[in-house]
Amino acid sequence: MTANPMTGPDLASDPQGWLNENPGLSNRQIFRHALTRFAEDESRVVLLEADLAGGGDPFAARHPERFRNVGVCEATMLDMACAMAHLGNIVFTHTFAPFGAMRACEQIRLGMAYPRANVRLVCDYGGLSGAFFGPTHHAIEDLAILRAMPGMTVLSPADGLETLLATRALIDFDGPVYMRLGRNRVSRLEAPRDGFEIGRARCLQEGTDVGIIAHGEVGVGVALEAARLLETRGISTRVVNMHTLKPLDEATILETAERTGLLVTVEEHNVLGGLGGAVCEAVCEHGLGRRVVRIGIQDRYDATAGSHEFLLLGHGLDGGLVAQRIMECLPRPRLVALAPDPGRS
Repeated sequence: MTANPMTGPDLASDPQGWLNENPGLSNRQIFRHALTRFAEDESRVVLLEADLAGGGDPFAARHPERFRNVGVCEATMLDMACAMAHLGNIVFTHTFAPFGAMRACEQIRLGMAYPRANVRLVCDYGGLSGAFFGPTHHAIEDLAILRAMPGMTVLSPADGLETLLATRALIDFDGPVYMRLGRNRVSRLEAPRDGFEIGRARCLQEGTDVGIIAHGEVGVGVALEAARLLETRGISTRVVNMHTLKPLDEATILETAERTGLLVTVEEHNVLGGLGGAVCEAVCEHGLGRRVVRIGIQDRYDATAGSHEFLLLGHGLDGGLVAQRIMECLPRPRLVALAPDPGRS
């Protein structure tokens, strides 16, 4: 049973304790509670939402004077946010990824990116997480679009703790940011973390045969599961959480390429223009001579009706499928199929 998020350990001083007391919260729910708590210490934080608040939003309840639900008007929300930022506020905006990144694309470009407005666009429903709503609610192009805008910072937390730490970091950050979240997936990584730094990737596991570079809660979760399965076949795998897509931590990409023989990117996004494209650009720019296998959505829309996990499986975003794909790409024959994991349903 999930505890009341407003009681128990303090989110700011004991984030891990707070997460332990609230094990069922998704990253988007963690963001809401984190921003609510951090706004107590920073009076300039305001939140605008595009009809996502509902009756139980913690920020609206605790900071009503700094909250506005503007309705289904993403472009207007971004225009308001940029104006409020120029008056000295630290403005967070919150909506669905396909609408925030694309319906309000012109406002992001001219209102946020060009003048470097101090606005954070935080979006749920990243990737295929709006599964049952169909392709109108899928966001498989958002990272590519916003990464291409000069001045924008683009990031996706890998789990609940990183969502909390990233939200704290965004309050102190200066400039326009896009933070992408999922929908209802509950993500908790076991890897210990002592902080979060925008633009600096984190190695979650060392290895020498394969280097998996992953982005976002689905990408990192799938990468770690694939690495676990590869280890059972004697394949040493380095796993990197590239939580910030822009600015890209090229030093960690170069280090991973030097330490391993094959680079693999995993992302819940079109393989064109997102993490896979960014890593390929870095590899070519520095003349590393490494093959890069891009795992993600293979440049197609998906009108399949089903759960999030069902759609991910259909696009190969599954630990077992990724491990098998990697085995087939290694220079030495490793084509024996992986045995089913008895712990998976």
